[in-house]
Amino acid sequence: MNFKPDEKNIRSLLKSSCQFIIPRFQREYSWDKKNYQEFFEDMMNNLVVVNGNIKDDQYFLGTMLFVGNFTEKPDKAIEVIDGQQRLTTITILFSVLSDRFRELGEDILSKQLFNYIMTTDDDGNKVRVLQSKSSYPYFVYYIQDREKNIATLPNTEEENCIKETYEYFLQQTTEKALKKLLKKRMGDDIVQSFSYIEILKALRDQVLGCTFISIAAADKDQANKIFAILNAKGKRLAYIDLIKNKIFEELKDGVDGTFAEESWNEIRKLLNSRMETVGMATFFRHYWISKYRRCNASVLYDNFNKTITKNKEKYKEFLQDLVRNAKNYIKIINPSREDYNNRKEYLWLVQALSTMNKTFNIVQTRIALLALYDVKERNLISTAQFKKAIIIMENFHFAFTAICSIRTNNLEAIYSRFAIALRKCTNKQETNKVIEEKLSSPLEKLYPKYNSFKAGFVELIYSKEDMPVNIKTKYAVYKLNGYFSEKEVFEDDGSIEHIIPESTGEKALNIGNLILLEQKLNQEAGEKEYSEKLCYYKDSKYDWIQKFIKENNSWSEGKIKNRADQLAEIYYKEVLGRDIAESDNIMITKLSKSTRNL
Repeated sequence: MNFKPDEKNIRSLLKSSCQFIIPRFQREYSWDKKNYQEFFEDMMNNLVVVNGNIKDDQYFLGTMLFVGNFTEKPDKAIEVIDGQQRLTTITILFSVLSDRFRELGEDILSKQLFNYIMTTDDDGNKVRVLQSKSSYPYFVYYIQDREKNIATLPNTEEENCIKETYEYFLQQTTEKALKKLLKKRMGDDIVQSFSYIEILKALRDQVLGCTFISIAAADKDQANKIFAILNAKGKRLAYIDLIKNKIFEELKDGVDGTFAEESWNEIRKLLNSRMETVGMATFFRHYWISKYRRCNASVLYDNFNKTITKNKEKYKEFLQDLVRNAKNYIKIINPSREDYNNRKEYLWLVQALSTMNKTFNIVQTRIALLALYDVKERNLISTAQFKKAIIIMENFHFAFTAICSIRTNNLEAIYSRFAIALRKCTNKQETNKVIEEKLSSPLEKLYPKYNSFKAGFVELIYSKEDMPVNIKTKYAVYKLNGYFSEKEVFEDDGSIEHIIPESTGEKALNIGNLILLEQKLNQEAGEKEYSEKLCYYKDSKYDWIQKFIKENNSWSEGKIKNRADQLAEIYYKEVLGRDIAESDNIMITKLSKSTRNL
């Protein structure tokens, strides 16, 4: 096995001018307070006093495993196989320290430190030193943004972990907190002689000076073999490994042993067969709480032992069911028209799945979707009810997650109860009842009221620049176009058009100034005035455009806000199918036909 172990430090890694990629199959950022608190205290406790000055000292971070050697400055990015949690935590801490320097008026120190988070390529373009293949807008647009101009909220469990880590470091890096920690070892007198900036710089240098053993593998296969060896020595097995060992121990001989190994390998192959790969542990937990019982990962192994009878036939049936669900799971997280032979009646499904997984980045819905696919395969649900359940979730998460950014711990429980009940159904009447009582009704209680929805919706903006809000704004515009055109599947040739050119300023970015236009016509219309654009708009085949120009001979900034308000009302009432509740204390008349011409 050909690989290169080498002792390096964090400074040499982050200053290598390489971009480090965290592949999609890597587990999400999951360090809890115990982990990041221990890391921070280790950094602080390793600081020493030399000739009356506070200095860093050597600290060993362990082993990190990469595909490619960053010291050789390769042309392509380096993949991080082992080291993701530590590098993400260091990036978060450096973001906090950069903020602290800036607060103290030390802008040069702030910028210099941020060079370890954002670098530039040979063309002068900004490049994130650490780049995840998974979508983490909060990390990208807040942690890795020195200006922090974009108000970005965490939308997933992983992003909440990142936010909690950031907030912990922020609390611990106040002057009072840092000196309190140092006094325990160094004494009050010596610590009081250090300035706040000196302590922050020493902490920065301590992290940069941390050493680790860098192992550079030639390719992914080699890296995975090395990773397995490293993690087999002295590391406590995860629940998925314990469950696997339990099954393989029972099915260990002859045909049974071959069946177990082939089934397990097939599941792994399925989960890594498409662009968006997923770990075995993530899939297994979603499968388990979709069929058996909702529980934390820490007790899943015990749950497995209590639930699945230990005998060969039961274990073989369990593996067969795992394979079947893995086939559906990969379709759910990597929706493709080819899965349904490009049949038009399933285009809505591919679009809805892509929305929940990629646009909204919602993981919990996979629990419910696995159960829906299960009853669909067993012919226990009509196509109409199958579609109804999925559209319920898609619409709910647009309002709840994308627009109102509401957090709740109830969703996984709701989806788990629904999924388990659905799988127990024996006929279509039962599935209809479960959808209504276990899915529709619980989500109904959490649905945002109109005032809350409108407040978020009218703030939607879209820019050619890379902004996190672009994704949900684009989705909203496509949905509105579908409503006006009476089509449920998005246009393949559409693009977002700023009616007043984007270059005129921030107001032009607002959803009240946006409409969908064919990409070719959009390019031709360019930055022209509205009066000049009309000739291109008239060539559009989209109903929304035609209705808009019929009702608007002219267009100005003064109309943008009013149109944004009207679009919010249309979306809530017509696209989401919601009544505007009396509790919102507003009076809105029923939509007239002319309103469709916005």
